[in-house]
Amino acid sequence: MSGAGPGRITEEHRYAATPAEVLAALTDRDFLTGYAAELGARLDGVAVSGEDGATHTELRLGVPTRGIPPAFARFVGAEVAVRDVRSWRSDRAGGFAADTEVRARIFGRDAVVLGTSTLTPDADGAPATTLAVTRARVSVDAPLVGRQAESAVAQLVTVVLLREAELLRRRLAGSGRASSSP
Repeated sequence: MSGAGPGRITEEHRYAATPAEVLAALTDRDFLTGYAAELGARLDGVAVSGEDGATHTELRLGVPTRGIPPAFARFVGAEVAVRDVRSWRSDRAGGFAADTEVRARIFGRDAVVLGTSTLTPDADGAPATTLAVTRARVSVDAPLVGRQAESAVAQLVTVVLLREAELLRRRLAGSGRASSSP
């Protein structure tokens, strides 16, 4: 299930792995590097650290703008610098939750995606199935075109999340786990 309303994002995916296995993949430096390549992005930096009982990831990318609405493409150039920070913590119920912050500079203005992601055991799925849910809100500090830009960014983020899910399924399948569909 996926959806993007004006400036809002909701994505759900299921994986044939435990929440701990999904988290291990999402916070693995090799996975994050592969994720950047999957997006066709230039990787400017990747960091994974653990402190205060949380696992933090940070990606700095130069993301190509091909595929964004033509009305905006001429203003942003060939790529946009993006910083993606996620802080994962145990939810104390067998799953994990992350605060997510993605920032980019577009039109000389800030485009910000703030949200949460969860990895929970999927009660409707087979044993060792994880339900991953991402909910976020997009804001673009651009008078006059802010709502249109927010909608365009939300659509782009939805595509990026789908690519992340595809790569994650391949990664989990490669580790001996069968993949599961959205």
